[in-house]
Amino acid sequence: MAITARTEEAVAHMGRTGRLNESDVATLARVVSAVLFLARAASVNATASVDEIPRDIRDQPTVVLPR
Repeated sequence: MAITARTEEAVAHMGRTGRLNESDVATLARVVSAVLFLARAASVNATASVDEIPRDIRDQPTVVLPR
């Protein structure tokens, strides 16, 4: 939980420097935190290489975010 909270705060801090309102920043921080958690815990990544996991983490939000 502490790692999750620190991750969300770090993402929220980055989001505050952009054009997002505070509510959207908090939501984005939770989404990024969830993606990170799932990428680390997903059985599909059990055999993934060190290079593949960050790519998976980067690619997941791009699928759901509006273009």
